[in-house]
Amino acid sequence: MSSHFDSFKAAWQRADYTQALAHVDAVILERPQVAVLHWYRANCLLRLDRPVEALVAVNRVLALNPDHAPALVKQVELDGIDAVADETVDKEPTRAQAAALERQWRERRQHQMTQLRRAITLDPTLADGYFALSQLSRAGFMESMLDGADVESALRNDEADALLDQAIALDPARVEFLGVRAEQHRLRAIVVQDGAPAGEYVEAVTGMRYLRTEIEAALADFAECARLDGGPRFPLHAARLLHEIGRYDQALVEYDRALALLPPDAPQREHVLNLRRRSENGGRGEREDFAQLLESVIPSGDRNQQDDMVATAMLGAAQAVRRGQRLDVALAARMPESPDDLLAANIAEGILNVAYEAPPNLVAVDAATFPAYQRRYAARQRRALAAAGLHHIADAEATGMTPTLGQRVLLGFHADADGATCAITFVLRPKWPGVGGFLLLLLSGKWKKHPLTECISHFDDGGYLITQYDNISPFGYGTVVDIERLPRSTSVAALVERHRQRVAAYRQAHPQARAFVAGDLAAIDANWRRGQIIKRDYRRSIGYIGDDELRRMLGAQYERYASRVRQKIVELAPDREEAVVD
Repeated sequence: MSSHFDSFKAAWQRADYTQALAHVDAVILERPQVAVLHWYRANCLLRLDRPVEALVAVNRVLALNPDHAPALVKQVELDGIDAVADETVDKEPTRAQAAALERQWRERRQHQMTQLRRAITLDPTLADGYFALSQLSRAGFMESMLDGADVESALRNDEADALLDQAIALDPARVEFLGVRAEQHRLRAIVVQDGAPAGEYVEAVTGMRYLRTEIEAALADFAECARLDGGPRFPLHAARLLHEIGRYDQALVEYDRALALLPPDAPQREHVLNLRRRSENGGRGEREDFAQLLESVIPSGDRNQQDDMVATAMLGAAQAVRRGQRLDVALAARMPESPDDLLAANIAEGILNVAYEAPPNLVAVDAATFPAYQRRYAARQRRALAAAGLHHIADAEATGMTPTLGQRVLLGFHADADGATCAITFVLRPKWPGVGGFLLLLLSGKWKKHPLTECISHFDDGGYLITQYDNISPFGYGTVVDIERLPRSTSVAALVERHRQRVAAYRQAHPQARAFVAGDLAAIDANWRRGQIIKRDYRRSIGYIGDDELRRMLGAQYERYASRVRQKIVELAPDREEAVVD
């Protein structure tokens, strides 16, 4: 045992987790009943981005030692990861099933909180236990919002705050703990009671008010995160917050600190420089400044369901401000007080986003920088498309669409010999969002991974053919885009062959038509933009969404929301239409 265990420790220390796993597995063969060995195995699997297997290992730890406190915490953190990874469940739940699932998940959350309390009782010094319990307690935010609680009550959770403070006290160097607390202070800063004394808040040029105590607390935590992390991320957070409250000179200092920490060739430098320009000259910008201010509220990185609702509203308001609408009017239209109106506004913005899709701005990327599940799907489809006679052009990211999507998406582009057919592959998987977020994903049919492979051919006479797998999108395009969907069980080879048959038939019927060739990434980007114009014009011609599409989108909630959504589309669409005219 000692030889393998020493090899495991050495591999772990040099961050070679594949070898570490192999060595700890060898030790487990000799001592299968030692719980701590399975704990080491679970940690190797997590480092290798194999969370489903890690959960199995954690469960084994607890079977051997039910009082293993770190494993009790990790089991809660990983709970549900196997359900999210399940791609076999396709049926939308009935209303009764959804209600039963809601009850089940509320009970599950209570069980998890009980388990975490047991973990910190077993080990009162377990910082991860307090942190996980604080996050789970705060997950009640979505539930309380669904139950009708006001935002201030939902944001102020004394128990969650105390647990987070305890986690930080036990492990004050954990950047992720401090970062979460800073974000909580930042969120609470914008909740100012009517009639609050002027000395308690600062009012920005946008008219927004911020509680001074919460702002200073957020800045202090961001500063400590910056010191511990040593990278540009937290100076950027601080700079954006300082800009929001009108402390432009201090914001410039933080932007400069972030720029000094970024490598000269970092792709983010241009973005940071653009942000910095907003704070120059005392922050005297006009509408573009206000629009970027709205966009800066959008959470960075991959978004959960709650963040995505905020992001959709903020992106829509920013576009309206750019078109000349007052900031308060733009926000009021997209973030009304009524929960039903808020959801209707969010759905309407999403429908308008389909019509007014941002330019793709395709950029070649290294697939290794994307999540493992995206890399695996891209590699699998690349092999299948190559076998079907298509060559790989590039792995890319549609950087122009990333803010709307709320996550980075790896796109694989492939073409046939003459470039008339372009195949695109990608897969999306929502992050585990907690109980409330899971229910929203479940009800919208978006609780599992969404892979897509499609073949596209676009002709100079307006012909536009798409052959794709069946998917959750409710949108169609009549006769202007000829979309054929095949069962998801169809092989890639059969999908490609079917598209070739359709292209051959189109060419026979339209002998003068010439395909727009997908020869390289620039040509694919240009073709994508041509398609956006066709789809946008069709959406506008039908009032942005047909009744059948809206019924598929809203499902059982059609009667409740359909008229509200259509009213919001009428209200919000002119901002988008004016931008196109200009």
